Amino acid sequence: MIRPQDCEILQWRSFDDEAAFFASMGRFFASARVRRECGGYPLSDGPYHRWFVLRRQGDTRILGFVSLEQHPDVVRLRDAYLRAEARGRGLFRTLRERVLGHVDQLGLACTTRAPQACARLLARLRRAFHPG
Repeated sequence: MIRPQDCEILQWRSFDDEAAFFASMGRFFASARVRRECGGYPLSDGPYHRWFVLRRQGDTRILGFVSLEQHPDVVRLRDAYLRAEARGRGLFRTLRERVLGHVDQLGLACTTRAPQACARLLARLRRAFHPG
């Protein structure tokens, strides 16, 4: 069983090491399943993107991620994904809390777009998310 305490969360930027980034993340960018689960849109990356990547300690296999796009005045939560075998174990909650903690430290406004099916999940976080 995969538990949050057995995992680590890393911050990656493709601009820091593009070859290493895409060697690990490329399969997610190429996956039709990931695209469907991320609202039907392909993943995107750019100079303003930061990726919070979840994996087991000591393992290079990525279990999930959340991407942010940070501009001078706003942070956009872009994409989030967790592998099926890692779901239902509190891992996404741990990842989300780390990301929101990072956003809080920046002190910037934060926006996101989410599929309608996710609205009920975000409604539980009313203190963090407000419909716009």
